[in-house]
Formats: sequence, C-alpha cells, structure tokens
Amino acid sequence: MDQPYLQIKTAAGRKQLVLGKEPLSIGRHQENKLVLADTMASRFHCVIETVPDGYMLRDLGASNGTKVNGKLVKSALLKPGDEIMIGSTRLTLVTPGSNGSDEAETAGAAKGKAKGGAAIEEDDPAEELTESDLIEEELIDDPLPVADEGPSIDDSDYEHNLRRLAEAAPNKPYTEIDIALVNPRGQIVHAAGQSAAAGGRQMVDLFRLLLLVCFRHRVTDIHIEPKGNHFTCRLRVDGVMVDATKFPTPIGTKLTALVKILSDIDPSQRSSIQEGHFGARCPGPLPGQPNTPGATHPVDYRVSFAPAVFGQKLVVRVLDAANAPGRIPDLKLAASMEKDVTRAIGQDSGMVLVCGPTGSGKTSTLYALIRSLKLTERNVVTIEDPVEIQIEGVTQIPVDEEKGKSFSALLRSVLRQDPDIILVGEIRDAETARIAMQAAITGHLVFSTVHTKDAFGTVFRLLDLGVEPYLLAQGLHVVLAQRLVRQLCTFCRKPVPITAEQKERMGPVAEGVMQVHEPVGCYRCMNTGYAGRRAIFELLTTNPKFREAVVRNPSPQQLQEALVGTSYEALERNGFQLVAQGVASYEEIDRAVGM
Repeated sequence: MDQPYLQIKTAAGRKQLVLGKEPLSIGRHQENKLVLADTMASRFHCVIETVPDGYMLRDLGASNGTKVNGKLVKSALLKPGDEIMIGSTRLTLVTPGSNGSDEAETAGAAKGKAKGGAAIEEDDPAEELTESDLIEEELIDDPLPVADEGPSIDDSDYEHNLRRLAEAAPNKPYTEIDIALVNPRGQIVHAAGQSAAAGGRQMVDLFRLLLLVCFRHRVTDIHIEPKGNHFTCRLRVDGVMVDATKFPTPIGTKLTALVKILSDIDPSQRSSIQEGHFGARCPGPLPGQPNTPGATHPVDYRVSFAPAVFGQKLVVRVLDAANAPGRIPDLKLAASMEKDVTRAIGQDSGMVLVCGPTGSGKTSTLYALIRSLKLTERNVVTIEDPVEIQIEGVTQIPVDEEKGKSFSALLRSVLRQDPDIILVGEIRDAETARIAMQAAITGHLVFSTVHTKDAFGTVFRLLDLGVEPYLLAQGLHVVLAQRLVRQLCTFCRKPVPITAEQKERMGPVAEGVMQVHEPVGCYRCMNTGYAGRRAIFELLTTNPKFREAVVRNPSPQQLQEALVGTSYEALERNGFQLVAQGVASYEEIDRAVGM
C-alpha cells in the first residue's frame, strides 16, 4: 500500500483505512465516514483533514476528548506513527516509506506472523486474524450530500445537519466549545472550553453549534419559527435566506427558551412581542487589532420574539465585528479612490458622506474610516441609532428619541464636547443636516450617511433638506456611494462565454474579456453559488468647478459635466470590473445596481 492510511485497532480486530483528500469524520453516528461501534466515542467525535503539511486532527467537542500520543488535544498536526485514542479505539497514522511508519509496521508484523496470517499488535487477542479481517477501503465522497448538491435537510437529525454545515466551511479556526456565552449584564453564563455530554447543558451545546455555523458562514440573522409540528431554522447568508435545518417541536421550544434566559427575557410570556440581547466571546482579534495568542473578541446579538400563528418567531441579529472591514485597505477601493478618501479623512474639517440603501454596509464603511485614524491624537464622538459595534478610543452615544436624545439634540450637545471628529449615524431631517454642515465648515470633520441611490442624489437630498447651497459647496468633501454584492464561490463557479448584450452593457470594461463566470452551488457555499460579500463604490470628490455648479442650484447633468476629467467612476462600472475579474457574476451586479 503506497498511500497514507489509518491502522484501526478495535476489540474485533484491525482494519486499514486509506486516507483521501476529503475530510474524514469519525464518531458513532452513521453519517460519519468512519463509524465506530464504541460507546465511549461521541456521535461526532473528531475529524481528520488534509493540510499542506500532512493531516490535521480536530476534536469536535467530544465528551471524552481525543488523545494523540496519550495527550488530550483540540487540534494536532499528525506525524507518521502517531497514535490517536477515540474512546477505546486506537488509530495509528501510517505513511509508507517514513521512518515512524516503518517502525510501527515492523513492530506489528514481528508480533503477528503466524501461519501466514495478518500482523497483529502486541496486546491483540491471541486468535489469528484471517484475510477477511484485514480491510483496505478507499475513501469516497460522502453520498449525502454529493459535492455539488449542497447539504440536505433531515428532520430526524438536526444536530448532524448543523454539524455538516459547520464542517463544510473552508475556514475552521475554532470549534463550538471555544465560544463563551454572556448575558446582558456582562456575566459569562457558559464558559468556553466546557462541553456538555448530556443533561441540562445539551441545549447549550446545540445552540453553540448553531452559533458556530453562523461564524463560519458569515450569517447575519438567525430565524427560528414554529410551524405546528416542527420549528424551521433559516439563516441569512450574504443577504439571502438559506434553509439550515428543522427542529422537532420539543427541541425548538427548549432552544427558544434558552435564548430567552440568556437575554433576560421572561420565558413565561409566549404571545407578546419581546426584545433583548446577549453576547458571546470568540477566539480571534477584532478588525484592526493584532492577532496575539489567546486573543478574543466580543460578539453582540439582538433578539426579537414576535407572535406568529403557531407561537413566537425568534430572530437573532448577529453583530460580529470580525466580518466587517477593519481599515481602509479592507474596503478594497480602487487605488485612486483610496487615495482621495485617505486624503479627505486626514483633513481638519469638512464632511465625508457614505450613501446607499438600507443594508448596503454604510455604517461598516464609516467604522473602517474611523479605525484608520490616529484615535489617540483626536477626540472622536459618534451619535448612532443604535450603537452596533463598540470601537476602542471612541466616545459612542446612542440615540433615544423617547428621552429627547435625537440626532439633532445630541449633535448640538456634542459640539460643546470639544470634538475633532463627529460621526452622525444618519442625516434624516433638516435640522440635523443644517447643524452637521455648519460643524463641517467650522473646524470639525463630520462623517455621516444618507439614504440615496447614488452620489449625485446625495447632493440633491441635502438641498431638499434645506441646506444652503453655499454651505453645501464649502463643507462637502467626498461622497462615497456603495452597494454590497455577493462574491462567487471559487470552488464551484463556472466560466461561460460573454454575450453581445453583456459586452455592450459593460462597455470599455469588457475589452479583451472572452468569458464571465456564473454561480453553480456546492456544499462549501451552502449550495448558493456565492461565498462572502464585498462592496462596489462610486466616489464623488468635489473640486472648484463642482462647488461653483452646486451654488447655482444645478441639474444632475450639470453636476456630471462638472466632474468631466476627474477620477469619478460610476457605481455600475466599478461593479462590472469585478465581473471581468471573475469575482462577481453579471446578474449579481445588474441586481445590485439596477437600471
């Protein structure tokens, strides 16, 4: 045998299992690739994956743990001859031709030569193993799901459905037992590193497994809804709803009750609207911070229960800063755009606006701009509704309309706090627009967002809100319009010839482009064909000619003429550049930008 294999010793004898490229899941459940009839093994015990250096073993939160050479491990890079203990089952990694493997095979062969039978190890039973006891098995793709069919939903095993989704992700830096759950008062309710085998903590482990799926697939919202005889669980991935699994009614009821307890919500109320929040602590640094050993970052969850036909529907908003851009380079702006934006945020005064529809990533972009500043040298104050992600070194103030703390009222108050930089979450009324613009021309750098379709629409929106044209011309520095588009999954995208219609629409961007890519769908991308999102941008940078046009109460065409010869690039053109590069599909850009 020339390929690396696992030598598996059980009470019934010994087997050999050839290692392939696909991950090898091990446990008692029948859906594992290696099923163990070992009561001391967990249903999904561990997995062995191919890595550039060989094979990596990862424990999946097994109740009895996984040992490598006698030591409990969460993950370990395996070497030839390493012994793995799973319950009472011993596995040895054998790589033909390596020293460690040759020694292991020689020791077993020397002890087991008898009547031409197979080699057995020193502590094997005395009986001779026959030819049928020695099994060579080539690993094949797991038939459920087939590589390009995505994970299927099986009502009978909700835990396995979630486990499969978690293991399908290409990046798996940590497991569910590394997630600590925190209540609204900041107290750790369930600490990391503690896995429950049974009892009252079973729901906690299931819930942490669901959160792990969310982390690995960039989920922004969890939807759990009662449907009479079961609960459906759907996840919003890259802006699109995806079916995850179905929970039996008793499990769904316990799971939603657990969320209520975590969020300090009264679990006895089941027919009213309820809201709350809780948190988690996960391994890894926040955006913009160094990845030091043992670094963790907080994740916030907004919880909402609403009465539906069969009970309360639960929606959990995931606010994970790790999925947001950390600084300006993470936005992946074009070189000219990055230069103009960096120059604008380095000024002492002026206004920087980000525009787009709801859910287009405006706030995340503003956070990236703020993190790119030297916060130790400037007094930065934000006014937000609500404060979604906390930034170290920044004073963040939440809006509370019921208590009279509106955007405009807080902005007037903040101006007396000696700010260098003010971030206003949104300009939505005339008073806020006027005060923000006055602050921008009196020595303050102001960041904000506006709900408009494009950069030109922002100028007319501010004029409609009553901002004087001369104030707008003096204070406005840059307007960044953006949309979020889904990136094609690099594992399953397929090239197709570019059509004449696409070439005509893409214009100069399509020169020399012979093919574009389309989504297909595989288990790694949850059968959506897409994996992750990125923003496309349109940057309007003001110049003397543009300011002169603004003062004259211009038309959109006059504003466009004022930008002739500048680096202005339309949103659509920026998106089609991603199509030409194979990053996004033509249909995705067309959907995001519109007519």
